[in-house]
Amino acid sequence: MNGTLKSLCYGAVGGLAFFLLDLPLAWMMGSMCLTTVLALRGMTLQVHDGLRKVMTAVLGVMLGSSFSPGLFQNLSVWQNGLALLTLNVVLSMIVIYWYYRKIGGFDPITAYFSSAPGGFNVMYEVGEAKGGDGRAIALIHATRILFLVMTVPLAFRYGADIQSGASELDLIGNWGDLEGYLWLSLAAVVGYVGGGLIRLPASHLMGPLAVAAIFEITGITSAKPPMLIVYAAQLVIGTAIGLRFLGTTWHEIRHIIVLSLGSTVVMMLLAVLLSYFATSFVGVSIPGLILALSPGGLAEMSLVALALGIDVAFVSIMHVIRITAIISIVPLAYPTVSKLWDRQKPDPS
Repeated sequence: MNGTLKSLCYGAVGGLAFFLLDLPLAWMMGSMCLTTVLALRGMTLQVHDGLRKVMTAVLGVMLGSSFSPGLFQNLSVWQNGLALLTLNVVLSMIVIYWYYRKIGGFDPITAYFSSAPGGFNVMYEVGEAKGGDGRAIALIHATRILFLVMTVPLAFRYGADIQSGASELDLIGNWGDLEGYLWLSLAAVVGYVGGGLIRLPASHLMGPLAVAAIFEITGITSAKPPMLIVYAAQLVIGTAIGLRFLGTTWHEIRHIIVLSLGSTVVMMLLAVLLSYFATSFVGVSIPGLILALSPGGLAEMSLVALALGIDVAFVSIMHVIRITAIISIVPLAYPTVSKLWDRQKPDPS
């Protein structure tokens, strides 16, 4: 636990620096940037997995409490959004698979599991088990998330006329609404345990999010978590992201990182292009669609939407669907795809 405390202290230094510079998602971005540098320099750091899961559950409650009673009144938004999301994922995987095969020189297995726009842990585990380069797959996905969390908030803050929604939450909260906070605490506990029991993807996030959303939509409570907890969640999650690069050095991984940056740019350009042309079709703002289609982590992109006040419910649900589909379909589709590779190989005779 001392290692976790030390790591969070370093993360807090980075977070404070970004906070004083008035940067978006300061406590997550600042902690992530500093701990990434320290990890690449070989410093021994860690974040206790239990603490990370608890703070992820807190984030789930935050996201769920942003849902509204009229969320699903316009079902065409969700239907059209799902169609656009499907198109984006399919096109993205085709383009990025080609990118890693032709430009990156990856073997087919590594390229296939590296091209998935999500499902970090599952893509790494299954890809390595199938004979791919597990280290490359892990670094590709870690770099993608790191790069997106570092750039997307800044792009929205300074590239678009969007005001942060964080000001709506008090720093220490409204403790006059003690009953509301008890309901949110119940959502965290029930969702955390229940999500694991029914094996939801990203269960420590999705369980609390689902229960808190139900409480909000049904009018049981309209309480919002204190901003202080938002900052704490950002700090823990940001520090944990940065520490994904432990055990590596820039010299060892710079080629893979450059490849990952290139593929991430391609995926984001595709997301922006589709969002621009489909905004009227879906009925969601261009910024909301870009965040919903961004190939970032579920927790990280949802937190960006929450911090900037951009279509939080839509962004969160689209990312849940994206991650669920990728985790469920991509590994199962591998045998079929591998057979196609075998057919394309020249006959040795």
